[in-house]
Amino acid sequence: MFTAYNELRSSGIIDSIPGKGYFVLSTETRQKKKIFLLFSTFTPYKEILYNALRGHLPEGCALDIYFHHHNFQMFGTLIREQSAYYNSFVIMPEVHDGTLGVLSKLDLKYTFLLDVGLREYQEHYPGVYQNFEKDIYSILMDSVELVRKYERLFPVFPEGFRTRDIITGFQKFGRKKVVPCEVKGAVTAGDVRKGDAFIVIDDNSLVDVMQVATQKGWQLGKDIGVISYNETPLKSVIGNGITTITTDFAAMGRTMAEMVVSGKREVVENPFVMIDRKSF
Repeated sequence: MFTAYNELRSSGIIDSIPGKGYFVLSTETRQKKKIFLLFSTFTPYKEILYNALRGHLPEGCALDIYFHHHNFQMFGTLIREQSAYYNSFVIMPEVHDGTLGVLSKLDLKYTFLLDVGLREYQEHYPGVYQNFEKDIYSILMDSVELVRKYERLFPVFPEGFRTRDIITGFQKFGRKKVVPCEVKGAVTAGDVRKGDAFIVIDDNSLVDVMQVATQKGWQLGKDIGVISYNETPLKSVIGNGITTITTDFAAMGRTMAEMVVSGKREVVENPFVMIDRKSF
């Protein structure tokens, strides 16, 4: 009985007032998509993803966005408190031991995961995912001649960074011994030498590398190399442009919209590309 009431409420046909019961909002029985979209945080590249998803939904679909900010309690609370008002769910999950338990509260037929959680959740949920380990390994293997320009290669992972599969993929490349490789937590000016190259995960680390290069008068792509994760329009105009490696966020949004509308239950690994602007 409660399941039927929740389905009617998520369709916008009825609503409820605590202590007074349910009342009819509409006699329209044709069900429209009311999509609960849960992101971790909002960043410039996730804005590209959001706009692509929204732009490829048919007219009449409602799309409401929420954020859990990598807080598992908030992740669970938002799903528990808001899910009854929606009939489709697009979730950027928090990877946690309790995540599957939280997601089990949603209708499996209409739940899709986005961006993260391929290794952990692909057996349980359809979605459009990044394959972080494979992506970094493949892009570096395809760019071996560029890597050989440098004496050392450092991915910079700030403390607490969550996507550890990127490190696993980088370490797999490091075992090829193309150049000496080491994971760093930060860029320290005194430790940087001409001939070093960096893969920076966040924009603060990108600023640190750019400042060192500017102070020493080094040319990006010649004296020092830098690749930045996740494409944004700003990176095309910083300096002479910053080389990026990135999932195609526009494709991710478009594919997710198609999946939600069609109901297809697929596991899709999103395309990953390098945009070469000669900073590496």
